[in-house]
Amino acid sequence: MDIKLLTTRTCHCSNIEQELQDLGLAYERCYAEDHPELVERFNIRHCPVLIVDEARVIAVDGLMEGQIKALLASGD
Repeated sequence: MDIKLLTTRTCHCSNIEQELQDLGLAYERCYAEDHPELVERFNIRHCPVLIVDEARVIAVDGLMEGQIKALLASGD
């Protein structure tokens, strides 16, 4: 699974990064400011989001612990 965590430079999403690390998932943190092509391609309006396998976008702002695992497993 290829996971990109798209954030902004002012995003406070350490809890999301911690959950990804706790799950043993490798991910790449990308900043929207540095990757406008991702923002445009996936029509991103809010950060942070996970981009999974260059196909799925999962909004992760405000998720509770454990929800990321469930969303990744569900394939939704």
